[in-house]
Amino acid sequence: NNSNNNESSNVGKLVQKAVVEELTALVSTSARPYKLRRNKPNVILFVGLQGAGKTTTIAKFAQYYSRKGWKVCMVCADTFRAGAFDQLKQNATKLRIPFYGSYAEADPVSIAQRGVDQFIAEHYEVILVDTSGRHRQEGALLEEMQEISNAVNPDDTVFVMDATQGQAIYEQASAFREAVSVGSVIVTKLD
Repeated sequence: NNSNNNESSNVGKLVQKAVVEELTALVSTSARPYKLRRNKPNVILFVGLQGAGKTTTIAKFAQYYSRKGWKVCMVCADTFRAGAFDQLKQNATKLRIPFYGSYAEADPVSIAQRGVDQFIAEHYEVILVDTSGRHRQEGALLEEMQEISNAVNPDDTVFVMDATQGQAIYEQASAFREAVSVGSVIVTKLD
């Protein structure tokens, strides 16, 4: 039984390695990974499919960099999913991280722009921007994501993907790459 567990563990690691290599090849350029700069605004835009875990990932990023002594904040530009702002607000409050969003404003581009501008003016170092989940078939939402990216001019765009999507993720990642300049990939739900 122990050897079966080791074999399945090794197969799992090989599959995981292959997926990471393929995704890296998909989004890779000759550019180096983005490194945060101290005492300067680092705008990080999070994009991905609905339910991939963008908002939770942003909370984890916020907690990590806050503990490392960075001045961190969050912006919720997800006006599509009911409860998105509430989820980000709850996470931010629990972590004692400043946040920006709106119940009244319907335009995610305006929300993102105002939030980022406000936090830059307040000298935040890590500005994490949450966006609505998208599918490659949703042209209007991909266009909105481009508009948000153009408005906030992110230093890095993080594509958050759900490992349970299997091979379909390749097509999704390709569509995202065509829409915005993806610099990083985070794979969630690997358990």
